[in-house]
Amino acid sequence: MIQVIKETGEKETFSSDKLCTSIINAGASPDTAKKICGAIESNLEPGMTTTAIFRQTLRHLVVEQPELVANYSLRRGIAALGPAGFVFEQYIATLLQAYGYTTEQGIWMQGECLKHEVDIYATKGKFHFLVEAKYRNSQSIKTHVDVIMYAYARLLDIKDGQKHKKDNEYVMWVVTNTKFTSSAIYYAKCKGVKLVGWSYPKGNSLEKMIEKKKLYPITVLPSITPELLAIFAEQKMVLAQDILPYSITELVEGLKITKQQAELLLSEAQKLLA
Repeated sequence: MIQVIKETGEKETFSSDKLCTSIINAGASPDTAKKICGAIESNLEPGMTTTAIFRQTLRHLVVEQPELVANYSLRRGIAALGPAGFVFEQYIATLLQAYGYTTEQGIWMQGECLKHEVDIYATKGKFHFLVEAKYRNSQSIKTHVDVIMYAYARLLDIKDGQKHKKDNEYVMWVVTNTKFTSSAIYYAKCKGVKLVGWSYPKGNSLEKMIEKKKLYPITVLPSITPELLAIFAEQKMVLAQDILPYSITELVEGLKITKQQAELLLSEAQKLLA
């Protein structure tokens, strides 16, 4: 039995069945999953990280069934939009723009008692959404009711401080890459706070919003490293599709990356969004 290292630093026994199941759940055929699992297992070494295994799996999936890469890597790809969360905010703002919202990031609004920084200020018609973008780098963490209560308190103070803008209807909107607890959902419904997270609300959850528009984060591409993510984020390129308009030469010269990196990323983006 080979021990691998989880994101938390803990050790666990590598499970080929678990890996195969995750590939099948992304839509791959049992034969494809078996082939990829066999390739991963043959290169497995003690102490290998689950992140390294995940990236190897992605590379095999790009070759075997590229259309499934996004399904397999989406949740983990969003979790990689860190570590501070700013890139996640940038990504959510870009996603909302695709749905017809006008957005601004990091603006300050005067409440009755305090001045508040709003992650994303989104408008559509008469509605003014104060978007709290709550990023978590672990898939196991849930967003609890205290986050919603704090967001609602900020909404009340901002509403009181903006009374002179009588035509504006302010709505608090909490967007996260995690699941909400049942009490968080109950409280949000009670107080009229809009929620979007993983698997919530049904039919219009974060992953569904992404899939409908094919607005996959650049982090779903197998060759993206934290260093490359920082380079792309600086250029406000947070979507996989942002790479497509550029040639290999333009990527190399404009972003100061290697030709090999540019070729891999462009090829992966083309296969993903074909």
